[in-house]
Amino acid sequence: EGEVIDNVKAFDVDMKTELAKTPDKRKLPLFIGKTDDGETKYVIPLRGKGLWGPIWGYVSLNDDYNTIYGSSFSHDSETPGLGAEINTPNFENQFRNKQILNENGEFVSVDVVKGGNHDDDVNAVDAITGGTITSYGLRDMLKNGIKPYLSYFNKQTQKSIGE
Repeated sequence: EGEVIDNVKAFDVDMKTELAKTPDKRKLPLFIGKTDDGETKYVIPLRGKGLWGPIWGYVSLNDDYNTIYGSSFSHDSETPGLGAEINTPNFENQFRNKQILNENGEFVSVDVVKGGNHDDDVNAVDAITGGTITSYGLRDMLKNGIKPYLSYFNKQTQKSIGE
């Protein structure tokens, strides 16, 4: 619903447990921090499925609730040199300055696309060569993981973000 829940610490929320619940029963943690320069960032924890097991990560947004400030991903058992590449700087750095909304302000997330450099596309990054299933799992994790936060962002800005 996008409401802040008092007396619940974000660090105590188990994403695996929460994602097993129906959407109306979930508690979703959001970490809000400031950079050394005083800029506010919103960090969204994510959880999804790779080829061989769970994948997870964090995406931080700038205070426009649209532009990605940074990302960090990890896994338990993806194939070394292939899907396991999701937690390398080369892959993670592609997300910096990408946007989760399109030019019409609609939520589209960030697509993970095969076939080369996507620097000119603010809503896409290059997939991992040979790690197609993990790349698509990460794409789905982003889309499904960020979308529930839109109602909170809308309440913070009092305008419709991503709808």
